[in-house]
Amino acid sequence: MTDSSRDGEGRREGLLPRSVVIVAAFACAAILLVVSLLGPLALGVIRYRTPASGIAQTIGVDLVNLILIVPLLLIGGILYLARKDGAKYFLILTPITLFSLAMEYGVGQEWGNPAYAGNVERFVWLFILLIIGALVLLVGSLSLFTENDAPRFQPRSLLIYVGLVGVLLAMFAAMWISEMLQVTTTGDTSTGSYSDAPVAFWTVRLLDLGITIPLGFIGLFLLLTRTERAYPLVLLFWGFFVTMGTSVVAMALVMVLNHDPTAQPEGLIIFPLLAIMAWAGLLYLVKDKLPWSGRARLLTGPASP
Repeated sequence: MTDSSRDGEGRREGLLPRSVVIVAAFACAAILLVVSLLGPLALGVIRYRTPASGIAQTIGVDLVNLILIVPLLLIGGILYLARKDGAKYFLILTPITLFSLAMEYGVGQEWGNPAYAGNVERFVWLFILLIIGALVLLVGSLSLFTENDAPRFQPRSLLIYVGLVGVLLAMFAAMWISEMLQVTTTGDTSTGSYSDAPVAFWTVRLLDLGITIPLGFIGLFLLLTRTERAYPLVLLFWGFFVTMGTSVVAMALVMVLNHDPTAQPEGLIIFPLLAIMAWAGLLYLVKDKLPWSGRARLLTGPASP
């Protein structure tokens, strides 16, 4: 089968109308832009009900939103508007991250603590719209892929990569489980982060141990055993790892620069390693779509139907 015929078979009509997906991409980009600029990173109009360490983490997240996630949504929306097949490779990286961000913005507040004043509840409709947009992008982008989109992988290098990421995910899980055991046995973490923000503590642990880390292991399993059939799912998961991994590193850096006593030394090693491996994995997944690949169709390929 020739590359051209494979490319033709690799494009398909999405389950949702193209206009709906495009509107969702641009709307989510606009909401993230507004939330990031109105938050503590810039204007300070949105005041979150969280301690200083939570504010520092929010600044890191907002920064990554502006420099990474908003551009991904805009590029994907513009390419899909221009009927370029490469749009799906940008849009599929965002849905799980958008959902996670909306939950953390909206749920991870210390609502019952009078020590933390804020007005974040006035902006909750923005977070609800983000969740809706994430669902639209999830269905809209996932349905654009076919098995022909999957590149060729070398089994040995794939096995080595899966093993390394699996070890890092296990270390990440062990770090969070250790903190949970500290809380259940002593009533607080060694840094005091739990007593400062118990709602944020449990929100992050539930999302990471219940979604992020399991998705990581599921993605590794599918990448190793069902590469072609699971390719869009793996891209979906890896988009979440890349965006959230980058956000966690930015959060840690802001906390260190602010001399935050709740910053975790082991996290400064594990989180950057996870982010690097996530980016390396994403590049590996799209290696045949990049501009320097002879088979690249990512930005300038034939139009989508």
